[in-house]
Amino acid sequence: MRIRKREKRLSPKTPPDVAFCRDLSLGHIGLDVVAHKRAYSRAFPKLYPWPKNGFSDHYGEFFDRAVRAANSQMGVKKTFISKSAHNALEKRHAKNKPTEWAFDSLAIKEAKTYCTSIAKQDIRNQIVEAAFFWYAHRMTIFYSMARPFQMRKPPLVPSHWDCSALAINCYYAGGAKDPSGRNYSGIGYTGDLWSRGRKVEHINRAQPGDLILYGFTTNPRPGFPYGSPTHVAVYNGNGMVISNGHYPMGYYTWNYRSVNSIVTFTL
Repeated sequence: MRIRKREKRLSPKTPPDVAFCRDLSLGHIGLDVVAHKRAYSRAFPKLYPWPKNGFSDHYGEFFDRAVRAANSQMGVKKTFISKSAHNALEKRHAKNKPTEWAFDSLAIKEAKTYCTSIAKQDIRNQIVEAAFFWYAHRMTIFYSMARPFQMRKPPLVPSHWDCSALAINCYYAGGAKDPSGRNYSGIGYTGDLWSRGRKVEHINRAQPGDLILYGFTTNPRPGFPYGSPTHVAVYNGNGMVISNGHYPMGYYTWNYRSVNSIVTFTL
């Protein structure tokens, strides 16, 4: 017998705190649109009836008209889903259900899922932006494998780094977790990135900010087991990498060296 997971019960007295990470208007697409459609339909079923086939993720003209009318009833001047409209909707109960909120548990989950995904994408963008920033200052960053290496965030520029120092600092600048697992102590290296990263099967599945590892260790030594990579570069998402394998760092196609593996990390 299949046991259904119990839905988290919302307090009938305290409005839910629903994630909101962008204004929504005609033409927008996303899971956050679905979340708000559910809420508007529960609060204003006459303006936006619950569809038989479920909600699409597209903010279309019919929904736009419903939002305009519902916002007017809530006393919101904006004709789209602004922060003020979202806040007003949070405080609405489902029509004729005084113990249920317009945003039910599924809508809350959908909104959170979308905003979390946006936050992670923003981190990836910042990782890549940091790599480009330091590439622009490449002539002042000398190559060195010294440990611990300097920890920097733009606009600060280090005096010297090696390949893994660049990669780890890009994650540091982006607000991600340390991919080397060393709490940004400045002692991470390529072997950490290889052992901790999740392998990406093909370059077509790589995302901006993923790391591409190169080379194969043939003479094992501490920290570098047989087959482990000897170099790492930051993938920028369009088939190119920023590599700090020598002075000055370079901008190359992703497979400019013998590729060991492509790895991604939980941000």
